[in-house]
Amino acid sequence: MERLRCPRAYQRVFEQGEKLVGSLFILYVLPTSEPYSRLGMAVSKRIGNAVVRNRIKRYLRETFRRHKAFLLSSCDLVCVARREAAGAPLALYTQQFLPAVTALPAPEAIGGEEWSQ
Repeated sequence: MERLRCPRAYQRVFEQGEKLVGSLFILYVLPTSEPYSRLGMAVSKRIGNAVVRNRIKRYLRETFRRHKAFLLSSCDLVCVARREAAGAPLALYTQQFLPAVTALPAPEAIGGEEWSQ
């Protein structure tokens, strides 16, 4: 899986990307010219201990791996976990992620509004 690694890449996505807000995570999306999509994650220590944070990151990686085929074009994604993500099952991550990535081409779906839970 391709991941965002350097801080400069994260900063570019945060500044230039579109923001989609959900109850489990905030998704920043920036279209790129790369032949593949990349995922970055930000999980604060305020969310929980290391076990909880690592579980959230595993769930985000797995959700991205299963559903990256739904992305119509390659892009850089950064998922910023929210506190509600701590106890959520994997199915709920999918339920939040799919509407976000399928709505990406539509301009009215981008811009920070909530999507259904």
